Amino acid sequence: MKSASLLLVVLLLAGCDKLTGAGDQKIADAEAIGFACRVSGKTPEACMKENEAQSPSSVLDGWKAADEDIKAGKLDPSMSNAATPKKEGEADKPAEGEDKAADAKPDAKKDEKKDDKADAAKAAKEDKLKADAKAKN
Repeated sequence: MKSASLLLVVLLLAGCDKLTGAGDQKIADAEAIGFACRVSGKTPEACMKENEAQSPSSVLDGWKAADEDIKAGKLDPSMSNAATPKKEGEADKPAEGEDKAADAKPDAKKDEKKDDKADAAKAAKEDKLKADAKAKN
């Protein structure tokens, strides 16, 4: 009976990757590595050699998926936005998450600081004039 229960435990542990999904994650990681290798311009052989711990077939699957995306024009291997076609009449918009300050000139913050200093100096002069007027009365 002990040997049967021990055998059952060993079999369950052997299938642990199936139960936890770790096997699927390893495949997804290898495909992502292959995808990244194709985007960076590496050959599949070089990619597999650099990532020997990964499944070669999964790395190749990821590489092929990226190659298909590049050939279809969905992905630009130079990582610029040139591959994304724009609709007619669509104006250039900042990417999501970018603020308008990024489009402003680099000295914009310096100009804002100068304006703040000027406003503070003006307010200080007005306060001084008010104080002087009170002192005379």
